[in-house]
Amino acid sequence: MSEKLGQLDLVFVVDNTGSMGPYIDVTKRKILEIIRTIKKEELCHRLRVGLVSYRDHPPEELTFVTQKYELSPDTGKIEQNIMQMSADGGGDGPEAVDDAMDAANRMEFLLDAAKVVVLVADAPPHGVEEGDRWPDGPPSGIKWDVEAKKAYDKGIVYHTVGCFPEVKNYTHAVRVFQEIAETTQGKFFPLNEAELLVKIITGVAIEEIDKIAIQKSILEEMGVSMEEFPADEELTDEKIHELAAKVRSTGMTKRAVKHAPSAAGEKEVEGFILEPEEISEADIREAVRQLKKKSDK
Repeated sequence: MSEKLGQLDLVFVVDNTGSMGPYIDVTKRKILEIIRTIKKEELCHRLRVGLVSYRDHPPEELTFVTQKYELSPDTGKIEQNIMQMSADGGGDGPEAVDDAMDAANRMEFLLDAAKVVVLVADAPPHGVEEGDRWPDGPPSGIKWDVEAKKAYDKGIVYHTVGCFPEVKNYTHAVRVFQEIAETTQGKFFPLNEAELLVKIITGVAIEEIDKIAIQKSILEEMGVSMEEFPADEELTDEKIHELAAKVRSTGMTKRAVKHAPSAAGEKEVEGFILEPEEISEADIREAVRQLKKKSDK
């Protein structure tokens, strides 16, 4: 079995506007800890990290719309890029989320890698709130919902982090970030404490690494390599059920990030835990979809 199945491409997409001040410094300080934690995972044979910083379009913001730093195994280089981030400017409320997603989707992802984007934001994209300078979407013409569908087609999973309480100042921001995550098979995390970023990001990365392990197990059960996987063959419900049973019989489980609600029952969370879960038929279906896309290249 090829070790390439243990590769992880992780992209951080971070709002760099002024309102992100309470969160961005912690992100910068903790990024190396996050990378070191992921590197300890035995299934992660190779880790590459990329970064997209974003602000807004002129005339709302004159510094930059997006700054893209390509995926690289050079963590020292990524550290320099992270440390250059600063929370400043931004103009009106909505920001260039759409363009940042486009930049992330254009990263040079490896075919065989698990592809994860972590989007950290406290304001929605343009075109979803009343009173927006660009009510029909940003001047670039890029649409966040279209980019989410593109990501899904490419096998890129978006996990979105909405920074509380700022994100609650908008009517539709939480809904948008939830939809981005759901469209790409990812998760939305409400965040009210920046220190929790480490647990969130390392947790979702581990989830994706486990998905690669499920793919590897399916190939072993079918006795084929990734290149030999029958991309044109539709697996029946019976076959999916059979594969799920065989994978579970090996004792394999997956790990999933779950959040612990606050005592007051608010949407904000106190913390995150990583818990084992049984492999489901839905997990098998998604693994088969990913394998088809890889073998069809």
